[in-house]
Amino acid sequence: MKILKSAFLSILFVAFCLTSCTNDEPVIEQQSIEESLAITASLSQLSLQFNSQGDIETSANPAGNIVFDFCFDFVYPLNLSYNTGTTVTVNSLEGLVQILINSNQDLFINGIAFPFNVEAFDDDSDSIVVVTINNEDEFINLLEDCDFDNEFECECTEEYNPVCVEITAPNGETFLITYQNACYAECDGFTEADFSNNCEGDYNWSGGNECFTYNFPLTITTDNDETITVNSQEELNTALYNSYYFDFVYSFDVTLADGTLLTIGNEEALIELLEGCFGDDDDDDDDDDDDCGCDEEFAPVCVQVIEDGVTVVSVFTNACVALCEGFTEADFVTCEDNNNPNNCSEQEVLAYLVQCEWYINTSLYENVAPEYIEFNQDGTLEVYNEGTDVTVQGSWDLASNPNAGDVFMFFNIGAPYATVSQLDWTVTQCSEGFIILESGNEFIQLERDCDNNNNPGDCSEEDVAGLLVECQYWSVIINNQEYEYVFGSDGTVTVSINDDSIASGTWSTYTNGVGDAVVSINTNSDNFNSDWTFLSCSDDNIIISSSANWMSNIESGCP
Repeated sequence: MKILKSAFLSILFVAFCLTSCTNDEPVIEQQSIEESLAITASLSQLSLQFNSQGDIETSANPAGNIVFDFCFDFVYPLNLSYNTGTTVTVNSLEGLVQILINSNQDLFINGIAFPFNVEAFDDDSDSIVVVTINNEDEFINLLEDCDFDNEFECECTEEYNPVCVEITAPNGETFLITYQNACYAECDGFTEADFSNNCEGDYNWSGGNECFTYNFPLTITTDNDETITVNSQEELNTALYNSYYFDFVYSFDVTLADGTLLTIGNEEALIELLEGCFGDDDDDDDDDDDDCGCDEEFAPVCVQVIEDGVTVVSVFTNACVALCEGFTEADFVTCEDNNNPNNCSEQEVLAYLVQCEWYINTSLYENVAPEYIEFNQDGTLEVYNEGTDVTVQGSWDLASNPNAGDVFMFFNIGAPYATVSQLDWTVTQCSEGFIILESGNEFIQLERDCDNNNNPGDCSEEDVAGLLVECQYWSVIINNQEYEYVFGSDGTVTVSINDDSIASGTWSTYTNGVGDAVVSINTNSDNFNSDWTFLSCSDDNIIISSSANWMSNIESGCP
C-alpha cells in the first residue's frame, strides 16, 4: 500500500501564491514561527483536492478521506504565519480550506510552528498513525515520501462495483474506506487480500452509489463528537474528509433508485438498506423466490394440502414460486373453485383483514417493497418493514357493489407508499389466508401471517361453543333471505324462517390449520351446511366468515 513515497523537492519552490487572510480569521499574538517552503508546497498540493467553494473534488478523492487521497492530515490546532508576519491559529480542516480558497498574490502563508503532528497511513499495521514533525527537514522528508509530483495516474473505469478496506484509526477503532471499484483501491496500493466483506459498514461514499441518495438536510456526529448539519452530498463529503467514522442523527429520508422515499429510523435500518445495496443476501434465507430465479409474473396457482387433518389451500404468485417451495404440478388445484374469487362479501374481507398481520407482495415497487401491513378495525393501518424498522401510518376503507358482488378497497398512505393511495383496488381473490387486489395491470398480494397476532378478539373452540349457545339465535342472509340458526348445548342445530323450522342437524367445533376456531354445521339440507370461521369473539365485534359463498351477514342474537 502506498501513501508515503519519494521525490518531491521540485514542488518546494512553487511560487508563494497561496492562502489569503480574511478579516474574520482568528489572529493571535506574534509567535516564534519559522518560514517554511514545505508548508507552502503542501498547501499548494492540498488546494487541488478542493473546488473554489471549498468542497472536495470527487474525481480527485476516490477514497473520500484526506489521508488516502492527499497523503496525510494535520493534527489541529495548527499555528501558521502569513508573509506579513501575522500569525493565525487554525483549529480544523474547514478553517484551513477557507484560507486556501481565499488566497491571493499579496497575502499568503509562508510559515509554520514546529513541532506539529500529522496523521498518516502505516502500511505494515494497516492503521493510521500519528507522526511528529520537529523541523523543516522532517517536513520536507514527509513531502518527498508523498511523491506528489509523480506523473503516473491510474486509468480506472467508472464501473460501480464497490470494494472496501478496513483500517484502524489512531484511537484503535476500525473504520472502512470504500472505493468505486477495485481499480481505484489497487491504485492506492491495496490488493484483493486487503478487501473487506462488510462494505455496508461504510455509511458514505464520496462518489455516491447506485442504490439510493440521501435527502438533505441531515445531521451527523463526527468522530470528534462534533454535530454538523449538511445540506448536500458535497457538504457531507467535505465534512467527513478527515473523519474516520461518524454517525447520523436519526431519523432521515433517502430516495431509492426507483424513486421510492424511505425513512431510516435507526442504525439497524440503515445497515439493512446498505446490505441490500451490496447484494449481501448471505443471511436472507427467506428470499426463496430470488434463489429459484422466479420472475414477478402474476399468474396465481393454488396448492391444497392437509395440515393436522384440515384441508388448507395456499396461493402462490405463480407456478415457479410454488415449485420453489417444493410442490409439484400434481399438487396444483383450481384457485377459482377453492378460493371463491369475487365471492367474498365486504364483511368477510373486513373480518379477514383485521385479524392478523399481512405480508405484502406488489407490482408497484421493484427494489424495496413494504413488508407487512396491519389493518385496524377503526380504519387505520400501519405499513412496516422489519428489516429497516420503518413504519408508515395510514388509513383504509372498503366498499362494495352487492348486485355485481364486487368488493373495492381504498388506501390513504403517505410516502414512500403513496402510489398505493392513488389507485382504486378491486378484490379479485379472497380466502382466509390470501387476498389479491388488482387495479388495471397492478396488483397487491396479501398473505396472512398470524405468528405475531395480538388481536384481542382471537377465539378458542370453547369461546365459540359458549357464544353459539349463549346468543340463542343467529341470523344469516342466504340468497337475499334472512334465516335463523339456533344452536343447542347438546350439539344440535335448527334452521328456521319466520319461526318455521325448515332444517335440522348437528354442529361441532375444530381448529383449522392457521389457528382459527371453526364451527362445522351439518343439516339435512345442503343449502344450510357450512363451516363458520370465527375471526373475532370480542363482545362488541363478533366476526364470522362462511365457507359457503351463498351465505353472508352472519350476526349473533347477543345484544
